[in-house]
Amino acid sequence: MPDDNSAILFMTTNTKAFERYEDHEASIYMQLHDLVEQAFANGENPMALIEDYLELVYTEGQSVKEIADFLAHTDKMQLALWTLKESWDNMDTSVPDNSLMYGGMEKEEAIQLYSEITLRTYLEALAQHNNE
Repeated sequence: MPDDNSAILFMTTNTKAFERYEDHEASIYMQLHDLVEQAFANGENPMALIEDYLELVYTEGQSVKEIADFLAHTDKMQLALWTLKESWDNMDTSVPDNSLMYGGMEKEEAIQLYSEITLRTYLEALAQHNNE
């Protein structure tokens, strides 16, 4: 991962290392659902967060699935996923597996960063993401 924002956007948990982009993408979709659910549990309004950080008008339903699906299909999220796909297409398979597993970060640093991700921090990272 080139920076913390990319790590926040693309880091997910899985029982084994991903072998394909599609598996990684599916895990990100599941994580979006979890982040929306956690935001509700913490008394936050996910729809307002999406509007504030991504400067969009939220017009969908109020269920976790509807909110996560809306977020997953925003232009910003699609651009981020395209960046991830390009990274998969250009992955250097000669890099040690442990380095690939944590995106080039130390395991402890990756775990710490992942444990601090909320919908708010995710949206902050997404709002700042540029396809480079």
